[in-house]
Amino acid sequence: MKRAFLLIIAIFISFYSFSQDTIKQHRPVKKFIPLEVYENHFGKTSDTTEFMYKDNDTLVRVPNDFDPFEDQDGVKVEYEPKDSTFLSIYKNIVYNTGKSGTSKERMRYWKDEIKIYFDESVPALHSKELMDFAENISKGIDSLNISRNFIPEKANYHVYYLNREHTTDYEPRIGNSKGGYYISWNGKQQIYDAKLKINTELNKGDKYQIQHLKFHFFKSLGHFKSSEQLKCESYLSACNTSREITPIDLELLSYHYSYDICKGVDLNTFTEQTERFNKQLKEEPNSKIYVIHVE
Repeated sequence: MKRAFLLIIAIFISFYSFSQDTIKQHRPVKKFIPLEVYENHFGKTSDTTEFMYKDNDTLVRVPNDFDPFEDQDGVKVEYEPKDSTFLSIYKNIVYNTGKSGTSKERMRYWKDEIKIYFDESVPALHSKELMDFAENISKGIDSLNISRNFIPEKANYHVYYLNREHTTDYEPRIGNSKGGYYISWNGKQQIYDAKLKINTELNKGDKYQIQHLKFHFFKSLGHFKSSEQLKCESYLSACNTSREITPIDLELLSYHYSYDICKGVDLNTFTEQTERFNKQLKEEPNSKIYVIHVE
């Protein structure tokens, strides 16, 4: 099973092409890396070293087969840019920028596997529906692993219902009387515990109970807020209506758990990084930007 990694350093290497524009000839490529990275691998430069100066950065030419990541422990991930509309929606749901969000908000995510325990108050049909839902939305996301655990002490996600027969409220801090979730995270903004409650006295019928169950579970995967930029059927829209998983919901979730972006950062850091990376790729389409993660 693949595990998530913690970001410790982000560097990029740039590929610049210089040649005559012809159809038949291959374009020779000159490979440059930042001066600091060069000195870490090769030491001081010499009189024969070839430099390039760009945006107040000093770049140094290296052999085309040079890989600055080969001596690094961990995994390198290539940064994949997103357009401004997508990033605006992402900042809505993560940093609450659509309403009262400030730079004090931070990105929160599950690093370890989510192990769900269903209280006896949750009908078998409902627990199966949620597990099928969890499998569907996490499909293809290596760093988001969700499983069911039948031993409460070994689980980190507790799902329970409140009603006349089951009156124990395991998490009174869930303020919404109809239900909701409560999560705990550490200093690295990594979520490590969650409680999800549905009050079936106020949500009548299996259909609506399951809808609320899935809705709150999805939002608890990143402490997601709502965005007015999304259509009403989206799980992350600001509408008060029935919802279904849409392609944009899945794309946002996948992006949140992708490791080509910094994890656990505030709004200012996220914006600065994505703008800088996108600017680099726009100016130099041959550039490649990587982020390195170690355990």
